[in-house]
Amino acid sequence: MIKPTIRKKRSKFKVALLSPIFIAVFIVGWSLYFIGQSGQPKSKQPQKPVIKKPEQPNEIELIVIPQEEKQILIH
Repeated sequence: MIKPTIRKKRSKFKVALLSPIFIAVFIVGWSLYFIGQSGQPKSKQPQKPVIKKPEQPNEIELIVIPQEEKQILIH
Protein backbone atom coordinates (compact mmCIF):
# COMPACT_ATOMS: atom_id res chain seq x y z
CA MET A 1 0.00 0.00 0.00
CA ILE A 2 1.46 3.32 -1.04
CA LYS A 3 0.62 6.46 0.91
CA PRO A 4 -0.09 9.56 -1.12
CA THR A 5 2.70 12.15 -0.98
CA ILE A 6 0.39 15.10 -1.55
CA ARG A 7 -0.60 16.70 1.74
CA LYS A 8 -3.43 19.13 2.16
CA LYS A 9 -2.13 22.50 3.31
CA ARG A 10 -3.95 24.45 5.94
CA SER A 11 -5.04 27.85 4.90
CA LYS A 12 -3.10 30.71 6.45
CA PHE A 13 -6.36 32.35 7.45
CA LYS A 14 -7.40 29.38 9.63
CA VAL A 15 -3.98 29.21 11.27
CA ALA A 16 -3.99 32.95 11.97
CA LEU A 17 -7.51 32.74 13.35
CA LEU A 18 -6.98 29.73 15.62
CA SER A 19 -3.44 30.38 16.87
CA PRO A 20 -4.42 33.05 19.48
CA ILE A 21 -7.04 30.68 20.87
CA PHE A 22 -4.51 27.84 21.18
CA ILE A 23 -1.97 30.16 22.78
CA ALA A 24 -4.54 31.40 25.34
CA VAL A 25 -5.62 27.84 26.21
CA PHE A 26 -1.98 26.79 26.59
CA ILE A 27 -1.19 29.73 28.90
CA VAL A 28 -4.27 29.14 31.07
CA GLY A 29 -3.57 25.40 31.32
CA TRP A 30 0.09 25.91 32.15
CA SER A 31 -0.82 28.54 34.78
CA LEU A 32 -3.31 26.22 36.47
CA TYR A 33 -0.77 23.39 36.43
CA PHE A 34 1.90 25.64 37.96
CA ILE A 35 -0.50 26.94 40.64
CA GLY A 36 -1.55 23.38 41.49
CA GLN A 37 2.08 22.27 41.89
CA SER A 38 3.02 25.18 44.15
CA GLY A 39 -0.01 24.69 46.41
CA GLN A 40 0.99 21.18 47.45
CA PRO A 41 3.16 20.68 50.51
CA LYS A 42 6.74 19.70 49.69
CA SER A 43 6.88 16.78 52.13
CA LYS A 44 3.93 14.48 52.15
CA GLN A 45 2.93 13.19 55.55
CA PRO A 46 1.75 9.60 55.73
CA GLN A 47 -1.97 9.38 56.26
CA LYS A 48 -3.38 7.65 59.29
CA PRO A 49 -5.10 4.38 58.43
CA VAL A 50 -8.86 4.55 58.61
CA ILE A 51 -10.37 1.97 60.93
CA LYS A 52 -13.71 0.84 59.62
CA LYS A 53 -16.29 -0.57 61.93
CA PRO A 54 -17.75 -3.84 60.73
CA GLU A 55 -21.14 -3.08 59.32
CA GLN A 56 -24.07 -4.99 60.65
CA PRO A 57 -26.18 -6.47 57.92
CA ASN A 58 -29.43 -4.72 57.23
CA GLU A 59 -32.39 -6.82 58.14
CA ILE A 60 -34.30 -6.62 54.91
CA GLU A 61 -36.71 -9.35 54.04
CA LEU A 62 -37.82 -9.86 50.48
CA ILE A 63 -41.14 -11.51 49.84
CA VAL A 64 -43.03 -12.33 46.66
CA ILE A 65 -46.60 -11.18 46.45
CA PRO A 66 -48.56 -13.51 44.17
CA GLN A 67 -50.85 -11.86 41.68
CA GLU A 68 -54.50 -12.67 41.98
CA GLU A 69 -55.80 -14.91 39.28
CA LYS A 70 -58.49 -13.50 37.08
CA GLN A 71 -61.82 -15.05 37.88
CA ILE A 72 -64.18 -15.81 35.07
CA LEU A 73 -67.71 -14.85 35.97
CA ILE A 74 -70.34 -17.12 34.45
CA HIS A 75 -73.88 -15.87 34.49
